[in-house]
Amino acid sequence: MAPAELLLEPVQAPAIVVGHVAAVAPSPSASTHQRLLSLDFLRGFTMFWIIGGSELVVAVVACISPLLADSIQSQLTHARWNGFTAYDFIMPLFLFVVGASMPLAFAKRTEPGQSLRPVYGRIARRVALLWCCGIVFQYLKQLADGDPLSLELFSNTLQAIAVGYLVTSLALLHLRVPAQIVLLVTLIVGYLALLLFTPFAGYPAGTLEREANLAWHLDVNLLGGFRRDHHFTWVISTLGFSASVLLGAMAGHVLRARLAVPRRLLYLVLLGVGCGTVGWLWSYSLPLNRHLWTSSLILWAGGWSFLLLALFHVVIDVARIRGWAYPFLVIGGNALLAYMFDAFFYWEIKAFSTWVLPAGYSTPYTDLLVPTCEVGLVWLILWWAYRQRLFLRA
Repeated sequence: MAPAELLLEPVQAPAIVVGHVAAVAPSPSASTHQRLLSLDFLRGFTMFWIIGGSELVVAVVACISPLLADSIQSQLTHARWNGFTAYDFIMPLFLFVVGASMPLAFAKRTEPGQSLRPVYGRIARRVALLWCCGIVFQYLKQLADGDPLSLELFSNTLQAIAVGYLVTSLALLHLRVPAQIVLLVTLIVGYLALLLFTPFAGYPAGTLEREANLAWHLDVNLLGGFRRDHHFTWVISTLGFSASVLLGAMAGHVLRARLAVPRRLLYLVLLGVGCGTVGWLWSYSLPLNRHLWTSSLILWAGGWSFLLLALFHVVIDVARIRGWAYPFLVIGGNALLAYMFDAFFYWEIKAFSTWVLPAGYSTPYTDLLVPTCEVGLVWLILWWAYRQRLFLRA
C-alpha cells in the first residue's frame, strides 16, 4: 500500500482496515518489485524537509562550517515574495507526486463495467479527511506558537492537495488524456488571466504586490476572521494547486503507458525541460511567486519535478539501487502520518528544548538538539509502523 494517500498506490497488498489504519498482509501477488518505489521515495523526500529536515541539515552543516550553513539556510527558507528557493520547491513537488500516483491507482478502480459510486465515496472521504487534517495541523502549530484562538479554514498544504486531488480525480474519471491536457492548460492560463486582467478594490489589473493582489484581496474578504495575517493565498490559488496535481497526473500517464524504459525516460525528461523552460521564460513577465502560486511557478517547479521523477525512477525502479533510499521510503510509506506527527510533537519538542537548554544559550551543537529530536522521534515511530506494515489511509 502506498504512502498516505496522498496514499495512492500503483500496487496494493490485501489489507485489513481498522478505523483509518490498514494492516497490510504480505502477498505473493504484491511483491515489492512491482511497486513504483520512486514515488514512495519522492513522498518521503518531500516529507523529510517538512518534518524538520531543513533545520537538521543546516544544524549539521553549522557544526562543520557556519559560513556554508548560512548559504544553505538561504536556500532552505521561503522567498519573501517574488523569487524561488530550494525550499519553495517542496510543496509543488508534493502536489506533483500526488498527481503522478493517481493514474496508476485509478486504473484498477475504474475497470469497464465497474460502478463509480464507490470511487466517488472514496474521493469524498479523502478530500474531507485531508481538509480536516489540515485544519488540525495548522491549529496545533499555532497553539505551540502561543496563538490558541486563531482557527484557519483554508491555509495548509493538505487542503491544497485536497482540492487538487478532487479536480484531478474528476478529470481522470470523465476525461480522456487530450481533454485532461486542455483542462490543465485552461487552469494555468485561466489563473494567469484572473491575476493579470482583473481589476479589484480600486487597483488596476495586474497589481501583484504583497497586500495588493487579487488573490490576497479575495482571501481577506472571503475567509475574514478565519485567516491569519500572512501573504500566502488560497481561494483562487486552488486553480494553481489543481494544475500542479494534474501536471503530476501527466507524469503518471507516462509511467503507466506500455513503453520501453528509454522512451519512458525520454518523455519525462522532455516534459521536464519543456515545462521548466516555459516557466522560466514566463517568469520575466509573471514572477515566480509561491505565495500566489503563479502560473510560471507551476511550470518551473513542474519541470524540475519531471526531471527528479525521471532520475529516481531509473535509479530506484529500473536499476533497483535502493538501499540508500530506505530512510526516505520509511517516511514516504506513511506520508500523512508523518505530516500529522510533526504537528503533534512540535509543541512537546519545543517545550523539551526550552526545559533542557538555558534561555538564550545557543551553540551550533545545542541548535542540533531540537531538529534531531523532532526528525528522530517521528522517523522511529514511522519505522516501527513500516516494520509492522501499518499505514494510515483515508
